[in-house]
Amino acid sequence: MTGADTQVIRTELARARASGQVHSAYLFEGPPGTGKAATALWFARLLLCKRVGAEASEPCGACHDCHLLNVSDRQPPGQPSHPDLHWVLADGASIKIDAVRDLRAALSLVANERGRRVALIPEADKLRAAPANALLKTLEEPPPGAVLILVTSSANVLPRTLLSRTLRVRFAPWSESAVSAALAADGLPETDAALASALGGASPAAARAWAEASLDDAREMHAFLSGIGGVGATEILDFAETFRRPGEAGRERARLFLEVEAAFARTRAEAAARSGEERAFERWLRAFEAASRARSELVRRNLNPQLVVEGLLLELRASA
Repeated sequence: MTGADTQVIRTELARARASGQVHSAYLFEGPPGTGKAATALWFARLLLCKRVGAEASEPCGACHDCHLLNVSDRQPPGQPSHPDLHWVLADGASIKIDAVRDLRAALSLVANERGRRVALIPEADKLRAAPANALLKTLEEPPPGAVLILVTSSANVLPRTLLSRTLRVRFAPWSESAVSAALAADGLPETDAALASALGGASPAAARAWAEASLDDAREMHAFLSGIGGVGATEILDFAETFRRPGEAGRERARLFLEVEAAFARTRAEAAARSGEERAFERWLRAFEAASRARSELVRRNLNPQLVVEGLLLELRASA
């Protein structure tokens, strides 16, 4: 997603507010870093602002409500100063049912500032069965003037009954080329930016976080794959030896390698397809499929990571 895509969503939300067609419950969903959390808070501010005109698409920033919200933005989440903005936050790995019950009680009251009441649930995927069912009662019979905004990166884990009672707003991932361009603009070398955009996630922020944790190892693996046609069997065995690590460390390194190989093979297959090299296309397509299968099998069958990497590299070298 780009800033322009996010602006389209904001324009539609502002139009709904201006026309009085605000839904009682929204679900903002999409990969991390696509702007859904920031848009949820922006929408809450827009809904609570009382001076914003019918044609305006931004909170006025000057009224009493906007002043309260500006102050709350600088405070820890869960302690907003605006009395009609209610946060439902996770306690560890889940949202507790008491937090949902507290929300229901708060929304049943008259708005303190004589306007709407807005609830923000920034990690809605942490709603387990009992809290989700408790929230469902509010979604089925929303109090007048109340708007709930749920935010999640994993909408698929939410109950269907809950999903069906929200207006789903989807935040699309950034394209690989857009992520790569953003990283390159930040000073990351072009080859590193391309690698991070292919493997690091659906946004520049996610790709940067991935690069900090994994780029050095991924760069080494990518370089080895780039020269696979010129390496001997002994070098392949030595390289595979680096995946023989205790516990989860070896498996984690192998998972990264399989992701690197799949991205590497996909890029080569796309280039071969563009240039009409049918044999090269088939070769790299097989390599991509082999890496993808191995990634699944590594987890499902608890395979030896060293042997998985060794086998893939020997097969790739033989077809070079």
